[in-house]
Amino acid sequence: MINRRIDAILFDFDGTLADTSFDMVNCLNILLKKHNKQEADFNSARKYISKGAAGLIDFSCPHLPKDLRDDFIFEYLQIYKDNMFIKTCLFDGIEEIIDTLVQKNYKWGIVTNKPGYLAIPIIEMLNFKYKPNCVVAGDTLNVKKPSPEPLLYASNEISCDPIFCAYIGDDIRDIMAANSANMFSVAAAYGFIDDPSKIKEWGSDYTINSPLDLKNL
Repeated sequence: MINRRIDAILFDFDGTLADTSFDMVNCLNILLKKHNKQEADFNSARKYISKGAAGLIDFSCPHLPKDLRDDFIFEYLQIYKDNMFIKTCLFDGIEEIIDTLVQKNYKWGIVTNKPGYLAIPIIEMLNFKYKPNCVVAGDTLNVKKPSPEPLLYASNEISCDPIFCAYIGDDIRDIMAANSANMFSVAAAYGFIDDPSKIKEWGSDYTINSPLDLKNL
C-alpha cells in the first residue's frame, strides 16, 4: 500500500491524537457567556477546533474588529489554560496504535500548532504508556503548519529522514505541511473537520476513518 519504507509516524494533536472537543468548546462558551453572546452549538463548533482559538472565535463571532478579535483570542486562551483537562482524552484506538508502533520499533512524535504552554501539560496529563520521541509545539519555532519546518524539525529530532516519516492530521494545513516536507501524508477523517467531503481535495497520500486504520499501513 505504501511504496516506500516508513520508520516513524508523527501525529497532529487536537482531532488526531486527542479528543479535546469538550474542553475547547466549553471554554468558548464560558467566553461567549461572559460577553453576553449566544453560546455555540457543540457539534457545530467542534468542526473548527483544528483551526485553533482563532478558528473558534471566527466561527462564533464573525466580523469582529481586529483589536476585539485579538482580545477574544487572548481571553479564550486564558480560560482554556484553566479548563483544559476536564474531559480531554485519547481517541479510541490511539493507545493500541502507539503500543503497536513501539513494539515494531517505530518512532513516534507529536507536531501541533497548539502553543507549548498548553500542549505539553495536556500531553503529560494524558500519561502515555510510551512517551513520544519528540513534541514540536506551535511556538517551538517561529513558523507553524502549513509550513513544513515544524515537521522537518521533528524528523531531525528523532533522527529520521523525512522521506521515511508519515504525518497524520485532520486539517488541510497538516497535509500541506507533510507534502511539502516530503513525508507520507495521512488525513484523519475522524477528526474535527468542517466539510468531510473536501478531504479528497487535500491531496493526502492516504485517508483513515479511525486510528486503527493505521494498522493497514
